[in-house]
Amino acid sequence: MSASALVDLDSRLDSGDASAALAAVWDVLDLVTELCDRITFDEGCDELQAMIAAQKCMEARGLLPLPTSGEPVAPSTPAPGAAGLAPYAHLLERVSETLTRLSADILDVDPTSLRRAAELSAGAAAATTRIREA
Repeated sequence: MSASALVDLDSRLDSGDASAALAAVWDVLDLVTELCDRITFDEGCDELQAMIAAQKCMEARGLLPLPTSGEPVAPSTPAPGAAGLAPYAHLLERVSETLTRLSADILDVDPTSLRRAAELSAGAAAATTRIREA
């Protein structure tokens, strides 16, 4: 995944169109789930933290309506070390912020579900930062 694709996802999270922002949230959660699944057993990775991050992303995604737009983004192998996962942790933090913002704006989605998904995204971000701490 290129840095520009990550920046594009980050900017889509700021969309004023709630459905577009939710689609970006879905794409980030899907991306990080797949990434964690791919690197879980890589040398230097904390398997438990990778599984926790993936599980929290899947649980958060399960609380959201299906997206009406967006395109799945395939992860590439991140750069080595903790710095390689930092952009993904940042995206998850942004997802949490976006869901918190949307919980006050969207009338047809349960705000409690959005807030819970925001909490799970923040937890996934924290776990992602611990996958490669050394």
